[in-house]
Amino acid sequence: MCGRYTISETVSKLKASFCFKNSLNLQPRFNLAPGQAAPIITENDKGSRHLSMMDWGFLSENYKTKSGATKRIINARSETLLEKKSFKDVAVSQRCLILADGFYEWKRDGGGKKAYYIYANDHKSFAFAGLWRSESNNTHLGFDSKNFVILTRAAVTSIKRIHHRMPFILNAEHCEAWLNGTVAAATNLLNENHHIELSCHEVSDRVGNVRNDDPSLCDKFIQPQLALF
Repeated sequence: MCGRYTISETVSKLKASFCFKNSLNLQPRFNLAPGQAAPIITENDKGSRHLSMMDWGFLSENYKTKSGATKRIINARSETLLEKKSFKDVAVSQRCLILADGFYEWKRDGGGKKAYYIYANDHKSFAFAGLWRSESNNTHLGFDSKNFVILTRAAVTSIKRIHHRMPFILNAEHCEAWLNGTVAAATNLLNENHHIELSCHEVSDRVGNVRNDDPSLCDKFIQPQLALF
């Protein structure tokens, strides 16, 4: 399950890599969390890519927190995508690219957890496969928001020791098929579980607090030395 990720690349470099036409004033994010706005690429009927901001997580009346608030569905399993009504309809025509350059995962360690930062071996940005839809935010303001979910898959060998699941990272040559291909082509793409080379290292538990959002969150955690005296 992916619950936090980073996107810190400049707009100009992202535009060169992902070929969207417009531009936004993006701020680097080092601890992007569910419910927050993130840069997403969609494609219109003319085949032109567009960058926009959407909120992370589909709202669902079927899931409530203890306080009664509506819970967000933030991930969708790629293996059962067309079996879930929540995702089946939007999988036909509302697929998107979720821009990222790394993500966090927590590994159980004894009675606690350790946080890890996971990224491509070449340190380049990439895209998660995603779905989006418009939803009513159920507030007195009455306007709709655009929300997205991240597709997940079985983890590749290099990070299985941390967690058995990971976001579905698209290879560059598969982004167009995911955005604009037929449902059959998109489903075949998901079923192939393409390999990607990933690296990881342990990071500070500061990443667990959504108020922390700075570059040092991605730094390798150094265990403090115990004083001898």
